[in-house]
Amino acid sequence: MRNHLLVARESVWVQVAGVLIFAALVAAVDNLARPQLSGNALIGAGIVLAIVPAVLWLWMFYRQDRFEPEPRQYVIGVFVLGALLAYAVGQPVIRSLFRVQDWIGANVFVALLGSILVNGLVTQFLLYAAVRYSVFHSSEFDQRIDGIIYGAAAGLGYATMFNLQYVVGHSGVDLGTGVIRIAIESLSLASLGGISGYFLARAKFDKMGPLWLPIGLVIAAALNGIIDLALDEIPMLGSGFGFNPWYGLAAAVVIAGAIFATLFRLIYQLGSASVQVGETQSTAVLDKVLFGKGKREEPEWMVWLVVAIGLLLGWALATLITGETRTASAANMTITYPASWARLQEPGAAMAAYDLDRGGLFGARVSTRVVPITDLLPPNGILEDAANNWAFTRQQGLDAFRLLEIQPTRFQGREAVRIEYVYVMDSPRASPGSAVPALMRSSDTLVASADKIYILSFATESHEYKSTPSLQEQLLAGWRVP
Repeated sequence: MRNHLLVARESVWVQVAGVLIFAALVAAVDNLARPQLSGNALIGAGIVLAIVPAVLWLWMFYRQDRFEPEPRQYVIGVFVLGALLAYAVGQPVIRSLFRVQDWIGANVFVALLGSILVNGLVTQFLLYAAVRYSVFHSSEFDQRIDGIIYGAAAGLGYATMFNLQYVVGHSGVDLGTGVIRIAIESLSLASLGGISGYFLARAKFDKMGPLWLPIGLVIAAALNGIIDLALDEIPMLGSGFGFNPWYGLAAAVVIAGAIFATLFRLIYQLGSASVQVGETQSTAVLDKVLFGKGKREEPEWMVWLVVAIGLLLGWALATLITGETRTASAANMTITYPASWARLQEPGAAMAAYDLDRGGLFGARVSTRVVPITDLLPPNGILEDAANNWAFTRQQGLDAFRLLEIQPTRFQGREAVRIEYVYVMDSPRASPGSAVPALMRSSDTLVASADKIYILSFATESHEYKSTPSLQEQLLAGWRVP
């Protein structure tokens, strides 16, 4: 067992390093060569990027695991099962049933609860199920370390399918940023799958008592939710409205390393205790206080009960939050905005909504537009060129227009650009002189997709603008483009 543990530990470190090196190489090639891909070529490249980390992980595992190797069909089977569960259950439940993308950005507290109760619980239960209902009772699951190996394989399968769906759903990804996002998902879900595998291994070999697996699922779901949220936010640190994906990758490597190191240390300590006292370390204080020593396998219904309670709480939260928002669709875009805002017509906009209750005619507003890419982007031009042309277009239609800045950014893993400007607005419903004009400040986010450029515009009175970053983030989080 000690050889098996040592080899498994070395294998994981090599796998983590391999994924990191792969991401760095692709990002470097993209930065130096700047390949111009579009359409099916861009989607195909994204699919390759999504699959390669899994291939690297599995290949390096078999290269390293020479002592008592896990049967290939078992590891690959758990990997495939994790991917199928993500496709058939995980993403449909999270994105179609709970529609977390429409409400999880409401505020930090809601984001954390939603990330744990929906994203974390659904994901971790499926990783648990991929191992529990496949190899758990197999004779090949014969050591505690096997739980971590199979759990990581399930997590990697889930991450691979998630990345494939992301690539196809977004018609490809920017290669440099896309490979970093894919590496982050692969590392985080593989390590989080290892947590579920650890709890399953202890349940099988140590009979930890009836609360072990339910509490283990809660712990894994909470860590999953917290880590997901952190990895989404970390790339924004220190960058204003910019985006530095390398921060997220560095955090993912540290988190995955810390999780695997902790799990291997726990397994090592259990093995040492078995050698020294002839039994597992069931006398540990945490085990005694929380779980006790069981005499049979834990009742499965308790795990299902925890899942049911968690999802009911998630559903209640979703119902509460979505009651405070509305979702509108136009020109292949959807936007989620506060329910108190009023839908209005705005020239050239696919959709517009204003906060008339709080700000009146000069209140905060959001609008979406779609423009043929050839109208803004010259041949061989870059997105910043489109932003300059869009600023010129806005200048023609707004009084006293003044451009403040143009800043490259990222939107849902894609290249984007953000422009800020101010302008003067008169009341459209009053006769001249009956209302004092307002100085408005606006930010427009431009994203290219296929042959279109999609634009989200947010504006409010200039003196209110600095108090609206969270509102802008919520609107961007609720904006979906092809």
